[in-house]
Amino acid sequence: MSDQATAEPRRPGRPRSAESHQAILRSTLELLLTEGLRGLSIEAVAQRAGVGKATIYRHWSSKEDLVAEAVSNLHAELPVPDTGSARGDFLELAEWLVAAAEQRGGGADVLSQLVAEASHDERLSEIFIANLVEPRRRVAGRILERGIERGELRGDVDLELMIDMLAGPNVYRALVMHESLRDVYSRAPALFDALYQGLGPPD
Repeated sequence: MSDQATAEPRRPGRPRSAESHQAILRSTLELLLTEGLRGLSIEAVAQRAGVGKATIYRHWSSKEDLVAEAVSNLHAELPVPDTGSARGDFLELAEWLVAAAEQRGGGADVLSQLVAEASHDERLSEIFIANLVEPRRRVAGRILERGIERGELRGDVDLELMIDMLAGPNVYRALVMHESLRDVYSRAPALFDALYQGLGPPD
């Protein structure tokens, strides 16, 4: 049998280059921050990214789907660290979030603008929570659960409240104090250690 006969059939449609894919997502995010979800259009994204509208519609059925991926791309492939301790996992996650944000241009300014836009657009708020907030909360929750399983943390810990307490100071410093994410997460060790005084098992 010839190589041609055994080769996998070619999938329909043109291959999507990584460069054009990232250009589309980057343009979507930029326009989202200046125009809002209601003002954003596929036509404007295509023009800004230097692609045809058909290229976008081939892979995203609506602008909401496109925005969802652009938002989630700020911290895509979120890992679940497993260093052997809750403290180590939390610090590794913090470092990964900083590196991912710096690589994708999703710093504190971008996040603060997204929060501001989402505060008066219910659909954008749903996209923001589902594609950026909830994935990060699930990872933080798993870190805490493993800490409980290892006996590092008390078994009666309110996980949702603890996630709020771990994330809250970082959100405040990034969105209210306008600190860089690098500066915000440089305090991660001190933050975890302070909370651990109340989370740790009784002596």
